Amino acid sequence: MIDKIDKKIIDILMEDSRVTNVQIAQKIKRSESTVRQRMSKLVEKGIIKKFSIMINPIAFGYNTEAFVGINTNPSKLLKVIKSLKKIKDIVSISTTTGDYMILCEIWAEDGVHLSDIVDKIEDIDGVLEILPSIIQEKHKE
Repeated sequence: MIDKIDKKIIDILMEDSRVTNVQIAQKIKRSESTVRQRMSKLVEKGIIKKFSIMINPIAFGYNTEAFVGINTNPSKLLKVIKSLKKIKDIVSISTTTGDYMILCEIWAEDGVHLSDIVDKIEDIDGVLEILPSIIQEKHKE
């Protein structure tokens, strides 16, 4: 588990992963070495899985973002996921307990490109149903 200090460190990093250990230390009123040690432990324990950036898809020419729900033949679920991983424009793949067995986030250049990606998904052996939903506006990331 994590304590209040670890939680503060994580909150700061989630806001801006470029912040330095010194800046974190100043914000939480602890020494830089304390921050460094705690961050190392958070990484070792797998609480922090990686330090990352969030990009603007539009800057890369992706003007259409969509969530795509996919239902599969249950016996082919893992094979479908393996095939989905090979499609470069799928940026995340999750299995769910909701309306779909799999939920993917896709970045596409436009509606035509999204249709092409959906066609690729449709061709995967074991896919039974595809339900795309185009994202109109994100309110929180």
